[in-house]
Amino acid sequence: MIKKLLAFCLTIFLIACRTTLPIGDFSMDKTGIEPNYTSLDCWAAHPSKKDFSDKFPKNHKPDTSLEGIDVFFIYPTIYLSGKDWNAKIDDKKLNRKINRSTIKYQAGVFNQLARIYSPIYRQMHIQGYKNPINGIKALDFAYQDVKKAFTYYLKHLNDGNRIVIAAHSQGTNHAERLLKEFILPNDSISEKVVLAYLIGMPIQEISSSFQHCSNPTDLNCFLSWRTFKSGYFPSYKHGKEITVSNPISWKSDTLKSDFNNHKGILMPNNKIRFKKTVNAQAIDGLLWIEFQNIPLGKWKDKKNYHIADYNLFWGNIRTNFINRMSQ
Repeated sequence: MIKKLLAFCLTIFLIACRTTLPIGDFSMDKTGIEPNYTSLDCWAAHPSKKDFSDKFPKNHKPDTSLEGIDVFFIYPTIYLSGKDWNAKIDDKKLNRKINRSTIKYQAGVFNQLARIYSPIYRQMHIQGYKNPINGIKALDFAYQDVKKAFTYYLKHLNDGNRIVIAAHSQGTNHAERLLKEFILPNDSISEKVVLAYLIGMPIQEISSSFQHCSNPTDLNCFLSWRTFKSGYFPSYKHGKEITVSNPISWKSDTLKSDFNNHKGILMPNNKIRFKKTVNAQAIDGLLWIEFQNIPLGKWKDKKNYHIADYNLFWGNIRTNFINRMSQ
């Protein structure tokens, strides 16, 4: 199972990214300094500092604010080129990339709706998904940082707020494990976690006490999707056992959503554009999308939209979060 997951993840990343191979085998001696989560420098997003999760799209006016909610965001693989199996905490160049991509375009969807915490962790190199021997060790090592950060957050930062776990890709690998091994077995912790976004990875049912969300206002459940062009079946994992949330209708059925209900795409220029141009349908463990009236050239003809799992539905994610968490 682990080997199949690693191969799946590498495939979706190499579609869009160029990468280099680490040198040698995984070694604890090459993992750099440990993160100190008492320091703001070890957080990509934190309410006590200005960061890229605070940036709204240029043409989106602040719509509302919610209180008593924290989002713990675990970012995807940004470490594509390096000589070691895990990123360094103090890699300034990589940390800038993290801030200006996933923190801005993914974590930022929760801006002003929650306090956003996103720890910098020693993420596994993308090539770890292709090399099970080193990849399993590197992925586990990265997870230990995430668990350490979440433990610190619970003890020192939560202040009794409701918790939402949000993640993408490698971050979802860590979030799923955190839920299964640490959060759900502990009643005092699990009662605080009301929702999880497990995006960009094939996720099956996790627990009878924390199931896949079925309806737009469900809580104490998780959401998950992987976005592909309508009609495309990837060679890697899919099937009815994999959960799919429709991020336009917010239902777990197989009905196609209406174009009119799509609330816009967050573009690389940090503007919301092309409302009512995307529909979505859950098919065999995949989220299929279609476009209409959208001048995106070759981009709209891609088959795999992994890197845009959040961007494509930015307006819908935000609106539904407000409705869901206002209960």
